[in-house]
Amino acid sequence: MVFDVTWPTYSCGRSDDGGRLALGCEWCLDQNNRQGWYGESFVQVLAAAAGLQCSPLTPDCTGVDLDITGTREVRDDFPCVKIQVKSWSVPRESGGAWRYGGLTEKRFNALAGPRRVPRFLFLVVVPSDVSTYAYADEEFLRLGRAAYWVSLADRARVAEPRCDRKVPVHVPRQNLLTVETLTTLCEDADLAGRRV
Repeated sequence: MVFDVTWPTYSCGRSDDGGRLALGCEWCLDQNNRQGWYGESFVQVLAAAAGLQCSPLTPDCTGVDLDITGTREVRDDFPCVKIQVKSWSVPRESGGAWRYGGLTEKRFNALAGPRRVPRFLFLVVVPSDVSTYAYADEEFLRLGRAAYWVSLADRARVAEPRCDRKVPVHVPRQNLLTVETLTTLCEDADLAGRRV
């Protein structure tokens, strides 16, 4: 069964009929915030299906959105990775890779270079129409579009990074994020920040 849902749109702080929203502008779930929330939730669903722990981090001050930890010991420890999630509704492809241009230099630096705990960028390509984010029936929950991963451990950090400049990142389409690849990324991580 597919539900046809029409979502209301709001001007900041006002409802469709012109009345004030209870919490005003700063609490609106606008399309960008909704898309970002969907992207993070997409990854959390995959982590849950893989049997991994997945915790959002607050406040967002280290360039990491999610910590993902294995639930079984690998090489005498529980493996973990740190994830920055970006969602994208207007993907551009070039040479078998997504050309993502939305990472600020500071966000890029939070992922670039070797790390004690490996960090990855997860790019969730989402439908442009929010009503197609998910379909549910009695057999399956289907989530719209797909997620991809890339490590920037081999990239040099930007000197004197700024928030008003962006760094393009190529995310290979072959790096599709699935239950299996997410488990492998987590369990193959080592404490030196390299994949084994």
